[in-house]
Amino acid sequence: MRRLVSLTALALLAACSPDKGSNAPAPAPQASDAQSAAPAARQRGLIRDFAGTPAPDLALEVDVSGKSETIADILAANPGKMLLVNLWATWCAPCLKELPTLDSLAADTGDRLVVVPVSQDMEGWRKVSAQFDGKRYPHLATRLESQTRFAASLQAGGLPLTILYGADGREVWRYAGDRDWNSAESRALIFG
Repeated sequence: MRRLVSLTALALLAACSPDKGSNAPAPAPQASDAQSAAPAARQRGLIRDFAGTPAPDLALEVDVSGKSETIADILAANPGKMLLVNLWATWCAPCLKELPTLDSLAADTGDRLVVVPVSQDMEGWRKVSAQFDGKRYPHLATRLESQTRFAASLQAGGLPLTILYGADGREVWRYAGDRDWNSAESRALIFG
């Protein structure tokens, strides 16, 4: 198990670098079936291969106390709203670049959309709390999943990875790489 976690962490680290922050669309995948498709982070940009897939039913830590919730819990607390989940880490420069745009998006669209960053930092809250606070990102509350099971279940091979879930908890699309989530194009992508 430790080997799988270490390999997943290495894959995430290798895929996250400032020079990969292009907003260019991803090439079309060759696989026709979502289960056999290449991991999303090997592709760049908008990916619809996993549309209709239910959100993972894995616990995400809410705070240092160890309290946790799932994506289903978040959706149940916000009926009728879509959910934008962003996998990020403190060591990922493109992730840190896009967090302020996610905060702005959350501030402007909170009546229709819940934005949930999910840290993949293996060092836990000690590392995350120093980077992510209410003053820096007042409209976001990050969750933590330091074992990278969440990223692995999503077939995420790199960060950042952002996934839009409908109110039913099923994936609509995902975006591999950083993006200005406050732009008109991003809002059109989310809200149609």
